[in-house]
Amino acid sequence: MNTESMLKTLSKKLAKTRDCPTCNGKLENSTIKDIEDLVRETLGNDPVHGFPHVERVMKLAFKLAEEYKGKYDPIVLKLAVLLHDVGRIEEQDLHKHHAILSAEMAQKILEQYGFPKEIIEKIKDAILAHSFTLGYKPKTVEGMILSDADKLDALGAVGIMRVFMESAYRGRALDEAIDHFYEKLFKLKDLMWTRKGKELAIRRHEYMVNFLGKLEREIEGLE
Repeated sequence: MNTESMLKTLSKKLAKTRDCPTCNGKLENSTIKDIEDLVRETLGNDPVHGFPHVERVMKLAFKLAEEYKGKYDPIVLKLAVLLHDVGRIEEQDLHKHHAILSAEMAQKILEQYGFPKEIIEKIKDAILAHSFTLGYKPKTVEGMILSDADKLDALGAVGIMRVFMESAYRGRALDEAIDHFYEKLFKLKDLMWTRKGKELAIRRHEYMVNFLGKLEREIEGLE
């Protein structure tokens, strides 16, 4: 499903809704559910970048948010997590960074639902901040949380699973998969913004280092 299809689907849903779901500051649960269903349909069940990834990041994000009670907007955080990777569906075709595409698509989706500009801008900031390669620094608490949660999902046992699944899908050699640990994943623990994120990143980083060390020794026939 591309951007145009997503927006058409939303338009049909919104045509059935008489009142703006965000009017008078009241947000109906059905609004977020609609967006969640749309993202699930768009990203599919790919464990690496699909909806299972979104679900893992959601759990991590709200775990990290516990130390920021009263300092973050849970609606902003939830919508940012849901929409942070929707741009991946058109990244290759449009030759544009997926975080930028995701922020642009999020704006169009949220505008259709009548979300206030202030909320939309916070969500866009968080989406832009989640990317490792884009190098965008978050301006909001929600951005810091999403950035950490997304990077944590690239670490530890889950991170190892994602590397090898993605490498198999792309037809990468084993050496290329191993290089990805050194080129990106081993750098992530130093990019955390939240206290809890740093703690979890260190533990997950150590797990990966131990795994990769054993893998390399077994490849060389040393164990």
